[in-house]
Amino acid sequence: MPEHDHAGEAPVTYTAGLLTAPDGVPVATYTWLPTGGRPRAFVQIAHGAAEHGLRYDRFARHLTAHGYGVVASDHRGHGATAQSTGGYGVADTAGGADTADAADTTDAVSGADAWRAIVDDLKAIGDQVRALHPDVPVVLLGHSLGSMLARDYAQEYPDSLAGLILSGTFRSLPGAETDGALARLGEEIAKGGRAARSSFVAELFAAFNDPYTHRTGFEWLSRDEAEVDAYVADERCGFPFSAGLSRDWVRAVRKINDPRNLARIPGDLPVHVAVGTQDPCNQGMTLVYELLEDLRYAGVEDLSWKGYEGARHEILNETNRDEVQRDLTEWLDARIP
Repeated sequence: MPEHDHAGEAPVTYTAGLLTAPDGVPVATYTWLPTGGRPRAFVQIAHGAAEHGLRYDRFARHLTAHGYGVVASDHRGHGATAQSTGGYGVADTAGGADTADAADTTDAVSGADAWRAIVDDLKAIGDQVRALHPDVPVVLLGHSLGSMLARDYAQEYPDSLAGLILSGTFRSLPGAETDGALARLGEEIAKGGRAARSSFVAELFAAFNDPYTHRTGFEWLSRDEAEVDAYVADERCGFPFSAGLSRDWVRAVRKINDPRNLARIPGDLPVHVAVGTQDPCNQGMTLVYELLEDLRYAGVEDLSWKGYEGARHEILNETNRDEVQRDLTEWLDARIP
């Protein structure tokens, strides 16, 4: 149980654990609890692409100081879970990792769909929290890729959530035309299998940095150079995806934006969108406005959003992160009894 002792703060601990998924994959989890008393709610965190759950330790400690419990996990192909799914960026188990057919439906038939497995992992983690803490509401916070997983979760398991927070989000993958991306990734899978390394995600990341002076290649994440340097120095961050995981992500974007699936999000589920106005992922806020319009059309009644002026992609690691943390906590406080 690692301890974090910060000047001016009481020591805060998180508990590392493993949840065994139905297919046998051990998924790494991290739980933070407030000192003394029952958590008023749990915030479950779904992290972004090519990072890991412990990057949210600072925000988790902030939430525990306000009476909330927090649970985060490492997705398949990420963090401590990656060693069981083929390494960083590879998210397959032995049952489907070697399929090489380029047809768009093949992986669904063979059972190899890493995205669906990750969504189900998140549901299993949330269920475990609900079993251990009966009657404590669970709010799902997803960042970037995690915000798309969170939207999928809300479509598939709408009755298990008390709220949804989408950070660094965007309606669809910027700069990636769906049909062309699927064809390209299908060819890569046909040639090298699902576990073959792809440059698809790395190219997206590189394009995001185009507006900024190149120092590390990840300036698009934050204006805070120390945070960017910490990301670059972390071997658990910034890795390429496999062709299989990349294609599962692209297909999932099509799925979650289908109006029939959008309509499955309950109208009474509170949803909050929080982004940086200079986040290249949202293409000048265009992909945020489109998402908000989708959610309004789907009938979400309690829909709020905020764009942080000048902030980039990782608003919880930005120079104004104290403001972001305060705003998110106030949003929770207003909706949790």
